[in-house]
Amino acid sequence: MKRIHTYLLFALVATVFLKPAELLAEQDSLPLGYRFAGNYRFDKRVKIRDGEALKIQSKAFYCRVYTDGITVRVYGENSKESYTSFTIHRNDGILTGAGTNKMETLPGLQAYSLVGNVLRQLTLTEDRLVVTKFPAFSDVVEVTYANRRISLNGAR
Repeated sequence: MKRIHTYLLFALVATVFLKPAELLAEQDSLPLGYRFAGNYRFDKRVKIRDGEALKIQSKAFYCRVYTDGITVRVYGENSKESYTSFTIHRNDGILTGAGTNKMETLPGLQAYSLVGNVLRQLTLTEDRLVVTKFPAFSDVVEVTYANRRISLNGAR
């Protein structure tokens, strides 16, 4: 009888303190009509002015990327509802290695967003995400680089 009591107590604790699989799946569910494209970590920012590049210190920022083939959504690491949306304008690959002897085209896409007089250009491949900002009333261009991650957990 004591053994049954122990098992029931364990089951109760597991039910109360551990999240059921359905809740875990629901928390990371895809937006309707979108498919998951990857987790990325923004870890490098560069501002360019008059041909000079200046590296900007910033904390790492994790994001989730989804696409429906027409648009790309970039969600922050903790947010489920707020996102930045980009409209895809090229999906035939990304040319890499320009100016070198090893130029190649990688599978990927390019998208843009025009919000508040700031044009944002997104370049997405399997391994890297790059966002370039072109403010309308400034001669400074900002480029932010992100590498693909397996997990959104900052410890990994």
